[in-house]
Amino acid sequence: MTDRFTARIFRRLWIPAIVSSVGWAVSDIADAVVVGQRMGSVGLAAISLILPVYMINCFLAHGFGIGGSVRYSKLLGDGRVKDAVLNFNRVARAVLGVSVLTAVLGNVFMEESLRALGTVPADGALYAATKSYLRILVTAAPLFYLSNLLNYYLRNDDNGKLAGIGSVAGNTLDIALNVLFVLVLGMGTAGAALSTAAGQALAILIYLPGLFGKAHILRIKKTTFAPGCAFSAFREGASGSAQYLFSLVFIMFSNNYLIRAGGETSVAVFDMLQNAAYLILYLYEGTIRAMQPLVSAYHGERWSAGELSALRLSFVYGCAAGIVMAFIIAVFAGQTCALFGLEDEEAMTIGISALRLFCAGSVFAGVSLLSAGYFQSCGRERLSFVISAIRGCVVLLPVTMALALWGADMFWQLFLVTEALSLPIWMLYAKFHERAKDQFDPSRIWHGSVRGKNEEIIAINEGAEAFCEHWGAEPQQAFYVTMSIEELCLAIIQNGFTDSNASDCYIKITIAAETDGTFTLHIRDNARYFNPFSLHTNRASEGGDFDMDAMGLSIIKQKAKDFFYRQYGGFNSLVVKI
Repeated sequence: MTDRFTARIFRRLWIPAIVSSVGWAVSDIADAVVVGQRMGSVGLAAISLILPVYMINCFLAHGFGIGGSVRYSKLLGDGRVKDAVLNFNRVARAVLGVSVLTAVLGNVFMEESLRALGTVPADGALYAATKSYLRILVTAAPLFYLSNLLNYYLRNDDNGKLAGIGSVAGNTLDIALNVLFVLVLGMGTAGAALSTAAGQALAILIYLPGLFGKAHILRIKKTTFAPGCAFSAFREGASGSAQYLFSLVFIMFSNNYLIRAGGETSVAVFDMLQNAAYLILYLYEGTIRAMQPLVSAYHGERWSAGELSALRLSFVYGCAAGIVMAFIIAVFAGQTCALFGLEDEEAMTIGISALRLFCAGSVFAGVSLLSAGYFQSCGRERLSFVISAIRGCVVLLPVTMALALWGADMFWQLFLVTEALSLPIWMLYAKFHERAKDQFDPSRIWHGSVRGKNEEIIAINEGAEAFCEHWGAEPQQAFYVTMSIEELCLAIIQNGFTDSNASDCYIKITIAAETDGTFTLHIRDNARYFNPFSLHTNRASEGGDFDMDAMGLSIIKQKAKDFFYRQYGGFNSLVVKI
């Protein structure tokens, strides 16, 4: 079946997602750039020591955001609107509780945390700079958690534009305040942390109207505390955010090793490398954010061909952007080091070599990240977790330890070696051990399409009726399924298109024979904004005349177990359960 939807929807999602990702990357490296310019190696080393705490926040915030939003999109794809809104409110409540607890514990155990991160009062300036940054970072944890959660949900609520505006505005403020607080006012690492918190706060203020407008589904509702629901969403998302947990272990080991083997200069180079990596890896993550709502919605609609189409587009767009950025950084590696304040000969030599090795490995990393994002989005969390575990733990940690034994000069080879080994290992695992967890028999799914011609509806209904009878539908049930297809398609053709664009009409129809005897009808079309169920279904005049088209839809509404309409990505989507 021709896919007339995925490319257009994907582009609409990808552009704001990439703009946001570039903004996040620039915002994240802004701390390191301005601190490096102002404080040199001491400032960069302090930010590097903080990274494990940042990774804990990312693990939790993205775990809730990924898992909750994937479930939200699947529920909408299945027409379960009330459950989707309930899902958001329960997850949001849990996120606020976890983030407040994180902030309290971080402040109570400040000294113990600093010691675990690798610095003690005897380190002098390094200890003071690290403590200043850490105190503000943990205190602002609720802002970070809520900002990420809202961004994920807004993108899955067909509100990617607002999500993009909020993230760009927040990141812009972060960068501007970094310059003011650090370079102008000389506030050091504390200024960098404050600017990040202010950026998150502004993003939240911009996101909030998305929870109150009538054009979208996301809403704030009162709900009882349901830790089981929130934990289940986090468990589903943790397979995608586990990479941050693995990064925590890797960074802590690397920081402690480098500060002993190469001193502050090596730790500063390591921080520069981690921050420069954002410019590449965030492009892949932005592509995943564009792909995820689409794949999750298609998964809810039982459209596997659409899922694969979205995956192909993700590889084309994501790899093109990632490879171009990696090439630019590799060519201008020396200028990148200077941007972070690493201008002495030793730091420059180490930094250039490390950057180019990472850029080479990022090609393999991009394939792994996009694949993990796809599996996460379509419900194969196990394979997504395996990819993250192989890259971030099973291969990375042994390679890091082995190269560390050979000396600090060999240490920087780990980025290329790890990614080059991880990709074939998880691909072999997927081929021989992992099977698609469809949870639904493909033979219980039927697809058809109409291109604006009424006579095509007759042929479509013949196939739909045969499919329903094959899966045990009662005669009356099969009649209502075919009646729904006919009435809805006619309403879309007659009301959703004008004479000038009628030839462009395309309607995709999917029927799923559910195991409980229900038949779920999914209809997606490329008409202008049009909800067939909004047609007037009462008497059209006092004379008793009826709008027969509207009356047919009225019968469908009465006989359907459930029905749902929404516009997503510029197209109309209907779900009817019969």
